[in-house]
Amino acid sequence: MGFESGFVNIQHNLKKPKTMFKLKIDPAKTQTGTIPVTNSPLSSYSFDRNVKKIADLKFYRHHHNIWLNAIVLGYIIGGYLLSLFLITNNIWWSNLLGVVLLAHTLTWSAFFAHEFFHNNIFSNSLLNIVFGEITLFLTGSCYQRFKDLARHHIAHHVHRADFSPFHPFSMSDFLRSLPKPVQKLIVSLEWLCIPAVNLLFRWMIALAPFLSQNRQDERRRNAGLLILRGSLFLLLAIYSPKAVILYFLSYVIFLNVIQFSECFHHTYSAFHIESKVPKYSQEYDEAHTYSLALPKYWSWLSLPIFLNNNYHNAHHRLMSCPWYLLPRLNDELYLKQYSQWIPVPKLLKNYFHYRVYRLFQGQGNVEKTAQGLEIDQFAGASGMSFMLLRKPFDWLHLS
Repeated sequence: MGFESGFVNIQHNLKKPKTMFKLKIDPAKTQTGTIPVTNSPLSSYSFDRNVKKIADLKFYRHHHNIWLNAIVLGYIIGGYLLSLFLITNNIWWSNLLGVVLLAHTLTWSAFFAHEFFHNNIFSNSLLNIVFGEITLFLTGSCYQRFKDLARHHIAHHVHRADFSPFHPFSMSDFLRSLPKPVQKLIVSLEWLCIPAVNLLFRWMIALAPFLSQNRQDERRRNAGLLILRGSLFLLLAIYSPKAVILYFLSYVIFLNVIQFSECFHHTYSAFHIESKVPKYSQEYDEAHTYSLALPKYWSWLSLPIFLNNNYHNAHHRLMSCPWYLLPRLNDELYLKQYSQWIPVPKLLKNYFHYRVYRLFQGQGNVEKTAQGLEIDQFAGASGMSFMLLRKPFDWLHLS
């Protein structure tokens, strides 16, 4: 039995076990109830006719398969360490395997961090926090506290909105404010599929405690992490300079996979993280959330590539449903012809075609027609990631 088919069999053979919105959210408490549905005047959307209703979501809510999650965690940590060994030796096929393995374990580590945000791995909240911090460290997203990232991500679900650290300005406004040589460098790197904006934001978040007024209490923490990770990479460079290049290549692949996964999930409005957000309905959420559909014969790739995170409408209907049950929940919620599915091949074309355009012109439009969704002008979002903190960069002065 193959690795992927084994996971699929586990997913389908599980036995059933017998708010006004506020920004300060306890992830553990928020997810125990059903997702609120509001009759907001801001939304005139009606549910797609291809949405099915199911009577009971209790089976899916915070279902914990300890052994399955332990296997994946073991693979992430063990695979990461093995990949470092593979990229440091002098055998070309070992280096190639190491690059692929490192990119994959980083990708799954990021998606598992997302699961930890929702308390979907362990029933013990402390274990979710501890292992969440580990996955953030592995992915280089550790320069922001796990609890802050989790709170911002849960706010994204509860408020059905995105949050920008540049609000009331946009990321495009910030990029336009940069010196022309810096803009040209960013454009050149993005054209080469090196996610320069994502890397820039990560450095801004890492250095924010030393520049910002709202994260000064994190200075010692981030200084220690910068020294620790910097020392580890210096040791790697001394031992094998080639390995640093291969690590960067894996990291670029990882960032592109995560960025592609997130790029087309929503067409939400963006707000300041501490501002009052309108009450959007569940119908609005469905209409502005999209799932990534792989071709029929390649649908099994949802697990190894996206850890099932491409079933995004199902995830937003019940954010406490763990990753391994999302395909099953999706099948119970939606019919095959559900309009919010967008084919991955089309999105891949848009992802690469608009890789520079979206930086300065925004995410574009999705039109709903009688034939389905029209996505030719859907450039996708940029700079919106569950791996990036949304606290404002208050040292920036945009006008």
